[in-house]
Amino acid sequence: MSVENRAAITSISGGVDSVTTAFYVSKIVKPSEHQLVFCNYGQRTYDYEESCIRKISEILSAPLKIIDLRWLGEISTSVLAHSDQIIGETKVDDLWRPEKARERILKWWDPCRNAVLLLVALAHAESYYISKKSRYDVYIGIRRETPVAMKDNTPEFMEKMNELAEQCTHHGGYRLLAPLITKDKDMVVKLGEELGVPWEYTYSCYAGATFREVGGKTLPVHCGICSNCKRRQLAFEGAGVNDPSVYATIPV
Repeated sequence: MSVENRAAITSISGGVDSVTTAFYVSKIVKPSEHQLVFCNYGQRTYDYEESCIRKISEILSAPLKIIDLRWLGEISTSVLAHSDQIIGETKVDDLWRPEKARERILKWWDPCRNAVLLLVALAHAESYYISKKSRYDVYIGIRRETPVAMKDNTPEFMEKMNELAEQCTHHGGYRLLAPLITKDKDMVVKLGEELGVPWEYTYSCYAGATFREVGGKTLPVHCGICSNCKRRQLAFEGAGVNDPSVYATIPV
């Protein structure tokens, strides 16, 4: 089957990885059409993510569709991801300790989240093909996680999801793609910089802080102490790229 002139749906969360993926799709893949899909699953940082994604949608001229998945947050066992509970500081050394990483995973784990996000986008892709015979590929911004990989952030996961896509759609022939899957986060930042990603409109923080006016822009503030803020800071440092985002506390 020809893959020329295919359209694309990018599942976007507002973070470095998913926004870089959206820019990669728009600038490198150059699909015939490009839609962004953002899911509200009751995450505590939803407002900050949405503010960034709406700007990215404008910059890329890619229409945005927001999907209500708040039921996923309601059944989630991740109290930290869905409450105002105070999140303590993560020490940089702990980012690389496998035992600490395994402990963190379940603190932030939402049941079947990446599979659900892919299936939401795939359902839209199938609907578009049935209704207007336009074939969409589905992109997601997952990448290599270290020192311990989540099961739904691996090439094996994407392989199984593509097998499922063949069985759960009427026509088959859909592609679920994760172009960053073999990259570390500093490599993603380097790629995003080459693609012109506006980093101030990406949001990595687990906690959520507030908004702040900076140079005429309303930007979301990163806490600077959670594990994701620390990982973000190290990635920008490793890539040799300046991060113009706002931090309540500068990560160290």
